[in-house]
Amino acid sequence: MEVQGYPQIVILVVLAVGFVLALLRPYAAFLFTILLLTAGNADVFNQTRTTALGPYLNLSDVCVLVALAGLFLDKLHRKEPVWAPRIVPLILAVLTIGACQSFWKLGWTYETARAYRWGVQWPLVYLLGANLVTTPKRAKQLVGTLLCGAILAASQHVFLVAGVWRAQSLDMQTYEFIRTISYWAGGIGAAFLISAAVWKMPRGAWKKGFYIVTGLLLLGSIFLSQTRSIWVAVVCSLPCLLVLLKGRRRLANVMKFGFIVVLMLLAMAWVCQRVMPGLDIYDIAAGRIEALFDRGTQSAHMGTRERAFNAEMGSWMDGTLIFGRGLRFFQTVRNSEHYARRIAFNHLGYVTYLSQLGMIGLFVYGFLLPLGVLRDGLYLWNHAGVSILRYVGVLGTASIVLLSIMFLISSHFLALGYEAPAALYGSMWALARSERDMLGETCATE
Repeated sequence: MEVQGYPQIVILVVLAVGFVLALLRPYAAFLFTILLLTAGNADVFNQTRTTALGPYLNLSDVCVLVALAGLFLDKLHRKEPVWAPRIVPLILAVLTIGACQSFWKLGWTYETARAYRWGVQWPLVYLLGANLVTTPKRAKQLVGTLLCGAILAASQHVFLVAGVWRAQSLDMQTYEFIRTISYWAGGIGAAFLISAAVWKMPRGAWKKGFYIVTGLLLLGSIFLSQTRSIWVAVVCSLPCLLVLLKGRRRLANVMKFGFIVVLMLLAMAWVCQRVMPGLDIYDIAAGRIEALFDRGTQSAHMGTRERAFNAEMGSWMDGTLIFGRGLRFFQTVRNSEHYARRIAFNHLGYVTYLSQLGMIGLFVYGFLLPLGVLRDGLYLWNHAGVSILRYVGVLGTASIVLLSIMFLISSHFLALGYEAPAALYGSMWALARSERDMLGETCATE
């Protein structure tokens, strides 16, 4: 069997290093896997497999298995129970109902099993974060790991663009060759950028320089992804975050942040033109933004989403309204014009929940999950006494607001590459729970 992606030796190395870490330092094994999942190319991770097990074990699966081993050994060492946040069994129940429908109607095939495996990975990582990130020290380590992963992902993305540009004689209009969101990492890089607008700037020239360079790198990767839905989500998230955090006093800081972002965009364009001669960043940006207001382009993009919407809604109406039609995003649908592959997969996220998992799936994924994350994030922001816990609240709130907007027009939590926010949201649940318990004990004592 041909092995795709990275060489299969990578899986063996990750297994060896990961399980040794799990035995010696269980939490370090968890951080190791989160770093890989955040920094890696989600598509390539999914294609990296062993010859023996074929399509049923890829690099993402290996990372989750190592982290689960770390969870087991950490709980065994600390003699603590495994906590299951309410949202985890709800998601697993919804996914299992959807998967059973697919197995019943389509049989146990690689495609049906893969769809279930992809969906289950998110609640598993959420569970890991909820049980392993239980102290401010561990929270700080997780934030540092996520930031390092976002930096590595953005660096790889920028170097990929530079490499492709140098290797091929590309016309200025063929930006599709350098467009990729495989290093999107669940939007963690964008969440860091948004949270920086409301968080205080660190003291010291070196720290400020590091933050500015990091912001420039993350901003460059988001821009070079050439995905307008990400751009729109980033821009719309900031005012929403300010309203949620009641940041009236931070309006001046946000205006200052916007001015800095404009300067960073100009600097990024200048650097890109020097590193990749002939790549006119200004022209690409103008073309993509202009397309937002061009009726012909709007019609083409809206037509694609309209066909996907009609196909998904039609299938939902023909199926079980409460439980949907099952996990079937791998199917193709033929209409009178062309084949529409993977109907609504990575587009119209809330419609995908409704069609494949029914009204109950939309309720769990589209309402309960984001509301729970917002509740924990705002609680940490308003009540946590430790600075890092308050920042976790800001970062998680920025992340869920960003993804909630993004899912209106693109993607959902059934897709690949969302392990980083899952770990963050799980940690928010554990940390908020701990803070509530401490507050309750304090009140009882008084």
